[in-house]
This record gives sequence, structure tokens and C-alpha cells, in this order.
Amino acid sequence: MKRLYIERFYLNRADDEYPMTVRIILQMRDDVDGHLLEEAVAAAQTRYPYLCVKLGVECDADGSEHYVYHDNPLPWKVTNSRQPVCLCSEEANEHLMAFAWWNGCVALDFFHALIDGTAAYRILRTLLYEYCRRRYDSELDPAGVWMAGDIIDEAEWTDPATLQRPASIHPHQLPERPPVINLATDAVVPLAEKKDVVQIRISEEQMMKHVRACGATPTSFLSLLLARAIARLHPDSAPAVPTITVAVDLRKALGTDAAHHSQVGGLFLALTQEIQRVDFEAQVSAFRRMIVEQTCPDNLQDYFWQTQDRMERVEQLPTLQARYQAFAPTNQFSQQYGSCMFSYVGKASLGASERYVKEMRTETDSAYMIVVEVSAAAGVFSISFMQRFTTDVYLDSFLDELRQQGLTCEIADRHPLQIAFVNDYRNTRQK
Repeated sequence: MKRLYIERFYLNRADDEYPMTVRIILQMRDDVDGHLLEEAVAAAQTRYPYLCVKLGVECDADGSEHYVYHDNPLPWKVTNSRQPVCLCSEEANEHLMAFAWWNGCVALDFFHALIDGTAAYRILRTLLYEYCRRRYDSELDPAGVWMAGDIIDEAEWTDPATLQRPASIHPHQLPERPPVINLATDAVVPLAEKKDVVQIRISEEQMMKHVRACGATPTSFLSLLLARAIARLHPDSAPAVPTITVAVDLRKALGTDAAHHSQVGGLFLALTQEIQRVDFEAQVSAFRRMIVEQTCPDNLQDYFWQTQDRMERVEQLPTLQARYQAFAPTNQFSQQYGSCMFSYVGKASLGASERYVKEMRTETDSAYMIVVEVSAAAGVFSISFMQRFTTDVYLDSFLDELRQQGLTCEIADRHPLQIAFVNDYRNTRQK
């Protein structure tokens, strides 16, 4: 049994509306061989024993409830269906992650309380290697892949929240952020009942040529275009401005590069009225400067430990339900800090297996009315634009920003957002 710490941030928040799950889809060049995929998943599972767990609830001596992980010897579930299984349930063999396949697609569904995108990429590299060496090339090069049979370093198990807190943290003072355009309340079109996903495909070669030409990074470039797209539709919003909440990996700042845990922080990039008045290259520089300032190691450590302090205060409430109620306002509160969500884990670097992959996509949900997930693999930037509006006005504005930069965009797919639900773990107690 393992007591949970860093995981509580997601466990206290998740519900049926926002289950805190992620789906990463690999579009293979050929139709999937389900039998070989099952073999590959079984082999990959042996490499990650710390992910073979099921969620439980234990009571301490005074009756307070706490989340724990128990060992789970059952296999990771693999289903031949586009419909994801319910995680933490019998349907998923009680696991917090599962796999699915249909036609030429392989999907990994995971609960954010278990891992984040960086850890998911590691698992997918292992899985792809095991699958592709069975399907295509028994001598496939394993370079860069965490393989079954590896000696597993303790650093992979170590929860950052259990480490010694730095004796002193000196975050840089950041400028005060202006009010935010809240698309949940102030969108220029009505909200839809559910989100849909529009898959935008851009050549990696073309994207990186434009990114480098203006001295940007994919994150600063695309988040700026997203902010500009919103600003165009809200010309009279002052003093409120578009603000992009950007997910950031905390591993480097925490010194926990190998740890599998969900180590995600947030940056807030505001397209202020002052920045809106300068040319595009100056806007790029401003966004890059904000990223550098906010990703200073002390600032990220301060973000992390403030979050852990908040978790400890919430933990003083005796029941899981009480903690969930304490977190209930969080989703709406977050809309006051950002207009939308942007996440780019980085280039997938799938190794020798990447030649057998056509595209990689990521889908998830949050309280923001626009969520943008970017994946880069097999020479393609895949932008998953998830929106909850009755028309495409924000999508069209974003596409126009991309085209104004000379980028050729292809709409590859469109469908209702479909991510895994999580079983009602707050009412399950392990005796």
C-alpha cells in the first residue's frame, strides 16, 4: 500500500464533468494487429511496476479518510473499440490507465492522478517499440526507449512531494496580471452543451521554419497566435485581455526528471494592451520573456510547494467528500486566471518506431471553453482544438492567424470530445 501525496491535486478535483483524464492517439501507417498489440502492452506493463496499481481509500485511527494505491496484478486492459473504458473500474481491471485500438489507431487513456504527458510519452515509446518489433522488425533499434528488463532506478518511484523542501525559495517578483477575458461568461457566441474536437494538421518542417524565423518556440508561437485570435474578437474588452494558461513540466526545477508522477504547473501569458500595439516579432519576444520569467526554477518550486501546502490544509478535512467540496469552486475560479488552456509536451521522439506512425494526437478537457493540445510526431504538428461554442468563430480566428503567418493548415478530423470517465472512487473504501 502506498499513501498518496502529489496525486491529491487531481483526486480532489476530478468529477463526471471534468474527469481529469487524457487520451493520446497514435495513428499508425497500417491497420492495427490487435493480437500483437496485446502482447506489446503486456510486455510494456512489466517495465512500469509502479503504474500497476488500483486506487483505494483507507481510514486512519481517528477515522480520517486517505487515498492509497494498492498493487494491482491484473493486466492493463486493451479493447478493440474507439469508446474508452471507465478507469478505476472492473471495466479497466481497476487500473488508472487503459489502451484501445480501432482501424489504424492506438489510444492510451490515463487518469492525471497517475501520470502526466511526459510519463505517458515514455510508456508509448515502450509500447511502440514492443509492437513494431513484433509487427515489422525484430532487430528494431531500442535507443531512447525504456525497455522491459531495465533496472528501475528508485528515482522513477520517488514522489516529489515527499522530498526535502528547499531551505529557502526566492521567486522573482512578476508583474501584476491584468483582468482576464473569461470565455465562459463573455464569449461572443453562445456556449454549446459539450465540447467538440477539431484536428488541425501542419507540417513539422513548415512549422519549425516559421517558429525559428521569428525567434520563437512552438509554445510561445502558438500560444501567441491563440491570444491574438481571441483579441480580434474582443476589441473593446479593455482592461480585460486574452490570457493563455500554459501547462509546464516541473521536473527540471524539482530535480525529479525520472519520476513518473504528474508534475505539471501553469504559466499565464497575457496579451496586454501594450503588447497588442507592437509588431508581431516584438509580441513573440514579449511572450518568450514571460515564459523565461515564470519558468525560473525558484518560481516553479514556489508554485509547486504552495500547491502542496494547500493540499495539506485540505487534507485536514476528515472525508474525501469534504475535500472535493472544498475544491468544487476551483474550476470556475481558474477561469479568472486564463481565457483558455494550451499544452505542448514537446516532440514525441518515438525512436525507430516513429517510421511506422502517421500522426499523434492528444485530447482532454478542462473548465476552459477552449483547450488546445499540441503533439509533434512523424513530421506532423497535430493541434487538437477543443471548443465549447455553437459556432466556429474562435476556431476560424485561430486558423486565420495561422494562415497569416504563412502556414498551410489541414482540418484532418472533427468529432465530439470523447475521453475516459473515472469510477466513483470517493465512495470506495478498502478494508
